[in-house]
Amino acid sequence: MIPREKREAQIMEKLESDGWLSTKQIADYFNVAFDTARRDILHLTSTGQALRVHGGIMVNTENEVPEFLNRKHILSPVKSEMAKIAASYILPGRLYFIGSSTTLVQLCDLLGQVDTTIVTHGIDNAEHLMANKFPKIELLGGVVDRINRYASSLDTLVRLNDFVFDGVFIGASRITDEGDITVMGKADAAILRKAIQRGKKIVLVTQEYKFTTTKTSPYVVTNCQQVDVLITDKELNPKFKTYFRDSAVFRVIKNSK
Repeated sequence: MIPREKREAQIMEKLESDGWLSTKQIADYFNVAFDTARRDILHLTSTGQALRVHGGIMVNTENEVPEFLNRKHILSPVKSEMAKIAASYILPGRLYFIGSSTTLVQLCDLLGQVDTTIVTHGIDNAEHLMANKFPKIELLGGVVDRINRYASSLDTLVRLNDFVFDGVFIGASRITDEGDITVMGKADAAILRKAIQRGKKIVLVTQEYKFTTTKTSPYVVTNCQQVDVLITDKELNPKFKTYFRDSAVFRVIKNSK
């Protein structure tokens, strides 16, 4: 049997060309049991790579990473476990920057008992952080991107020069073959680049499939060489580990396969 990772990559290639696949088609094409095909579908849809429909899956959008508002409603236990690991790096009495991503929103939900300070440009981050007494919140302002749920301005880039962050938490839409970490928004990338420049520790929280996706994500934030900690859902292919410094720490959620 083809390993799951390779099989799922081939499913995504076929999905890109066909637009829709039934569970039976996947089972027949790869000569696997129906339950195996169903588990593949559950993994691809729970991680936001495809949309589940009656009897199978369909492609998310043509040549785009799923928009934030679509991904926001995917209640993924994988992202929840990644967020729990990320929360262990946030300590009381410190200063952190948290970028805008669906997994990092879940991180914000876990910080209600931590008396620390969070700076963010993510609208949903701020909303979730406000549900509790702690932490302290500084929301960076500007023009609102309604789809990807962040605010940006030139003033924000200047304001970030005032901070020295104990940690900067970022997500990714795609990791390129050169190890570049990319996102969908030009303004988002500019803010994240500036925050990284002001950070003592860079924590990348992203799923393993972002290293293999072919979806368009045009704006470079930084390179994996600048990352201190990677939090992900599956063990990385040795090739992908070479993108990082030897000193980088890899944290993988428990019970990942």
